[in-house]
Amino acid sequence: MRKGCSMKCLSDEVCFSSVIVGLARNSKPMDALSCFVEMRRSGSALIDGYGKCGLLGNARGVFDELEMELNIVGWNAVMAGHAQQGEHGNVIELFTLMEERGMVPDEYSFLAILTAFYNAGLVEETEIWFRRMTEEYSLEPCLEHYTCLVGALGKARRLEEAERIALSMPFKPDAALWRVLLSKCAYHVNMDIAWRMSDRLLHINPMDDSAYVILANAYASAGRWDEVREVWKRMKDKKVRKEGGKSWIETQGEVHVFLAGDRRHERADEIYAKLADLMEEIEKLGYVPVWAEMLHEVEEKEKKKALWYHSEKLALAFGLLNGTAPPGKALRIVKNLRICRDCHEAFKYISRLIEREIIVRDVNRYHRFLNGSCNCGDQW
Repeated sequence: MRKGCSMKCLSDEVCFSSVIVGLARNSKPMDALSCFVEMRRSGSALIDGYGKCGLLGNARGVFDELEMELNIVGWNAVMAGHAQQGEHGNVIELFTLMEERGMVPDEYSFLAILTAFYNAGLVEETEIWFRRMTEEYSLEPCLEHYTCLVGALGKARRLEEAERIALSMPFKPDAALWRVLLSKCAYHVNMDIAWRMSDRLLHINPMDDSAYVILANAYASAGRWDEVREVWKRMKDKKVRKEGGKSWIETQGEVHVFLAGDRRHERADEIYAKLADLMEEIEKLGYVPVWAEMLHEVEEKEKKKALWYHSEKLALAFGLLNGTAPPGKALRIVKNLRICRDCHEAFKYISRLIEREIIVRDVNRYHRFLNGSCNCGDQW
């Protein structure tokens, strides 16, 4: 990719953006950033790339320097970066400033606003800005705008209303929308709607393992183990394979990959010992395991081991053991799936214990753990 970044042909924003999106999804985000320096002339793409890597300080630095030269694409890019992390105040501030500069907001401007309020768990604000989009700016919402609205309503436990909107909107719901609503049903343990959402998701893609896993999680949270077993049986009968959890962390220019319960790393003994120490220390601070994340009935000792050894916890232990980031700097982890509630709870306590920020990019969003809390407000 480094060679590609220096090629003369990469001269337009579309090409730059394609490269940046690919780099942002790469498991070596810091390596990706070295290419961004060579893309300096395309400020919008550079802002977009920094934002997708979760480096808002860098994105804002480029934006502040080039503000007077940027078009609507650049403004939308910096707003989208803040929106990913639920920083609605910054998004609205930028939106207001953009209008003062004489720019006309477009659909992407409002997608950033709705995403910010949705990620922050602010349902009333999401509804207000959804209406403003059509009533004051004469912009028609697209599927992504509706997904934000449905997700925000789901977070607020307004699940029936969210389902009605999904079924009545002028677009055919896609898998992403049903998955969002299924996750909210699971969080609120509303099994009636969760079952319907799972069926709709499987109607779109019968091999979608997330439909089974999220539904099984919901049943486990409700203590309905017979239904959990039925979900697993149904999954097995359909020959659907559950995607395994995998986490990445970069240290000293090398990416280390961890799987749940994996002991193949050359420093496995040290990693597991470090993790055991961390878990024992946060238990003293008040951490209580989220047993509902266990999808099988096992003894408490086995439950604890299974929860302790999730891939993101192993990556974090290795990062602390290996001095991945200088003291005071954030530890950055990427995960291929949604971070589970137990790891989320543990990371809040660990951030308080080690007095450092921990940033986790899971399949849904960025989580910034600091001083015992997360910027997602415990809903994701």
